[in-house]
Amino acid sequence: MENQLFTDPMVKPEGVALEDALGKNYAIFTEFLEKINGIGLVLEWHYYNDAKTWLGKVLHKKKNLCWLSVWNTGFKLTFYFPERVIDGVYQLDIDTEIKKIAREMKPVGKSHPILLLVKNKKIIRDVLIILEYKKSLK
Repeated sequence: MENQLFTDPMVKPEGVALEDALGKNYAIFTEFLEKINGIGLVLEWHYYNDAKTWLGKVLHKKKNLCWLSVWNTGFKLTFYFPERVIDGVYQLDIDTEIKKIAREMKPVGKSHPILLLVKNKKIIRDVLIILEYKKSLK
């Protein structure tokens, strides 16, 4: 069963706590961080009382590109795309399974979510392409 981790407001997802939580997926997480930092993005953690959990925001300057949450199965990235730009995701050079996920997710308000569980290095390439696309949007 999948469980979201870091629900304690006193335990920020960093250092040894994050390494212990992610286990074998910690190496993938650190590679992800290196890659996003390399393209000028940062990860900021915030505790949200309404959700009772820590969530990371992957930011380009002040623009939130996606949300990051830590689970016992890996870490998840959630992207939200407005209706007017979602078709651009389907044109990206990414795995067709990701495009299928995007098409099948129900809209949240006027946004189309894409939820990806990152548990292998292969998906990082596609995630970076999606991040670059989202970064380019006005």
